[in-house]
Amino acid sequence: MRARPGENDRRPVAKGEVILRVEDLVKQFPVSTGLLRRHSGAVHAVDGVSFELAAGETLGIVGESGCGKTTLGRTMIRLLEPGSGRIEFKGTDITHLTRRQLRPLRRETQIVFQDPFSSLDPRMVVRDIIAEPLRAHGILRESGGRRRIRELMEVVGLNPDHDNRFPHEFSGGQRQRIGIARALALNPQLLVLDEPVSALDVSIQAQVINLLRRIQQEFGLAYVFISHDLTVVRHISTHVAVMYLGKFVETGTRDKVYGKPSHPYTQALLSAAPIADPAQRGRREHIVLEGDVPNAANPPSGCRFRTRCWKAEEVCARQAPDLTDRGQGHPSACHFAQVDTEVALPTS
Repeated sequence: MRARPGENDRRPVAKGEVILRVEDLVKQFPVSTGLLRRHSGAVHAVDGVSFELAAGETLGIVGESGCGKTTLGRTMIRLLEPGSGRIEFKGTDITHLTRRQLRPLRRETQIVFQDPFSSLDPRMVVRDIIAEPLRAHGILRESGGRRRIRELMEVVGLNPDHDNRFPHEFSGGQRQRIGIARALALNPQLLVLDEPVSALDVSIQAQVINLLRRIQQEFGLAYVFISHDLTVVRHISTHVAVMYLGKFVETGTRDKVYGKPSHPYTQALLSAAPIADPAQRGRREHIVLEGDVPNAANPPSGCRFRTRCWKAEEVCARQAPDLTDRGQGHPSACHFAQVDTEVALPTS
């Protein structure tokens, strides 16, 4: 593993060691109505999510827009305050740390945002954008200053001689590389990647994904990769979590979730994913979900997917299914979980 430019003395995490542990995480947003803005309820954005992530691994979180993916990503690194639950980073409970206590954590957990243009200050040149986190933590000179910035630009595949240019002078893919370089400036051990390629052309998406994989292999980073694109998640993730209306409905290794999907929602998503091989097209049933996603401020009783599920029975309304392995080889939150290889996607 190559040493990171400007590596500091923080305790490294061995590959395979759990770096992030989330237990029963809840995040709700209050809903106010009327002229007096009285509290009338809450949006259940994240509702009882638990998982573990080891160093060098990538957890891909997939689901429809509005299911809580981004809220989960920002809450787990304390950009949003959790309502309840526990967040443990490198063995330390960070759930209730103050802003001052969180400051060292900011150097080890970073985020790459979805829009590679609006996340960059248009009035700043690239070297100032990348240097911003170093300056905020008072380590710009300690890190090597401009030499460090040029090293970071080389790591992400940018020409260091272009460090005096403004964001609008770069393409979308190059702007996202700038955002990645900024995230790497403080030598983090965990990156939250929030839809990092959804705003890019398909050809550029592949370049950025390959860049992220190379950086992970060289520096041993852990990724939380948030996306609605099943194909992209398949290529970069080691583990996958399918999210619906604030909850994980199916989790497991990439091969198990993509090769043996058992939750009806996962099966519906995979059936709609495009197939690259023309010879394979038309050989599987396209599952069309009826109805709309329920209101997150008033989710259905029991299983939240039951209002759109073709397998739903009375028990689904009475009892919320646990996220557990019912014999299919990986956890699934469905009373009637059943492996369906007809909608599976190849994982190679």
